[in-house]
Amino acid sequence: MKKKLFIPILAGVLTLSILGVAARLLALPAVSKDMRWFLIPWYDFLLDNGAAGLGQSFSNYTPPYLYLLWLTTLTADFIPKVAAIKLISLLADLVNAFLIFRLVRLQSPGGWKPYLAAALFLVLPTPFFNSAVWGQADAIYTAFLLACLYFLMTDRPMWGMIFFGTAFTFKAQSIFLLPFLVILFFQRRIRWGHFLWVPAMYILLSLPSVLLGKSWLEVLTVYGGQASTYRDLSMNAPNLYSFLSPAAYRAGVPFGILTAIAVTAGWMWVNARNPFNPDRRQLLLMALVSVALIPFLLPKMHDRYFYPADILSFLLAFFMPQFWLVAVAYQIISTSAYMVFLFDAPPALIQIGALLNALVIVFLAWKQVKTASVLRSPS
Repeated sequence: MKKKLFIPILAGVLTLSILGVAARLLALPAVSKDMRWFLIPWYDFLLDNGAAGLGQSFSNYTPPYLYLLWLTTLTADFIPKVAAIKLISLLADLVNAFLIFRLVRLQSPGGWKPYLAAALFLVLPTPFFNSAVWGQADAIYTAFLLACLYFLMTDRPMWGMIFFGTAFTFKAQSIFLLPFLVILFFQRRIRWGHFLWVPAMYILLSLPSVLLGKSWLEVLTVYGGQASTYRDLSMNAPNLYSFLSPAAYRAGVPFGILTAIAVTAGWMWVNARNPFNPDRRQLLLMALVSVALIPFLLPKMHDRYFYPADILSFLLAFFMPQFWLVAVAYQIISTSAYMVFLFDAPPALIQIGALLNALVIVFLAWKQVKTASVLRSPS
């Protein structure tokens, strides 16, 4: 880095980092509807019952998140409960900033780009609203997905699948990355045995809860229960189903699932049969298409389910700067959906976001398949 650029860049990185952290601290007292209806009652239950409560049925989340929530109750004497609950996700934000730093450093080993990427992440709208305002946990599983990508990019597939399996123990939405991983399997970058780490991590991380009294049946059916909680084609998700009437639910769900399977299988087939050896840029672009395409095609998606696409599109802008408009677009797409739930903004924002999302996904899929024919050797 040139000396004359060092001071202004350092000042910019520090300023962005301070602003990102300060904004999160200022938002700590805010209580979202999800916190009021779910997270705070769960916190109170664990506060009253201690670790033994982890073996009881009081939540529709998987055990690993509840372990973290129980740990926050140990701070009840000196940290307000709302702040304590949000600190789980805020710490995950910092982990994500570090992982983005490490990932960008793979592409730009020297210079200021990794530092700028980490600092900019802290001022992105969707991570801020998701963690600091909403109190949601999407930053947690996304951190494990970023770690998965890091190890795949550094040719350590076993560790990549261990972290993918860990992500899945926190949120079912981690599965959006699975088509990308299957493509890598067919390209012989991941062996079939590595996939066994997914159920292994789920069982291993659920074991403490089972030892405390929870049944394996309950632990293994959490995600099925979540899927049947709401009967809506779209829970404010900026996807195809935001344009359909709730009356189309019965026909829309099987049609949507079959459509998602068919389109995703076609995209996977095109990539799996292409005899190219993807470099880091192509791996990231392929991963972004995977986490963007699946929630766009599936019914019953929520407004937060494009969070990995928000983060990977931002990361891609540092690997392939020509995609910076995609990163901006995903911040707009997700933020527009967030505003409807968090601040009762007009629902039309979701449909506007869905239209933009459709354009972006078509563009991304086209560019990814086209780029695959150009990038033939690892960087």
